[in-house]
Amino acid sequence: MNANHEVQGSPDPIDSLGLPTDVMVTELSRLLATPGFLGQSVATLRRADGAFNVLDELMRNGDPLPRRWSVKGGAGRHEPVTRLYDSVSETLREVGGAAQSFMALRRAAADWRALDAALRSGRPLPEPWQR
Repeated sequence: MNANHEVQGSPDPIDSLGLPTDVMVTELSRLLATPGFLGQSVATLRRADGAFNVLDELMRNGDPLPRRWSVKGGAGRHEPVTRLYDSVSETLREVGGAAQSFMALRRAAADWRALDAALRSGRPLPEPWQR
């Protein structure tokens, strides 16, 4: 054992989390899948928006793709995924009370699931994330 009481050859704790893009996709998916109670929806929407913003910045800066996405295909087929990306982005920025935020979370969750599924199935990246 070393000074950190780790077994030699064990994975680095940071590496076990995955790529930053993996972490943000997982966090955004978790937040949107479990929006909580109506009274928590404003705060959950803000957290989901923050997670999406970090993922967006990572993707625009050319960070490695999340491992769960098997992106393929030509750039000419990016319109449907770009529409989903735009909808998620706009919906997460919605401002309002608890009921409005809860509805925004539901819309964002549906569009995020569709976007994530499309990217898992090999669709091209949305236009802002094109490489």
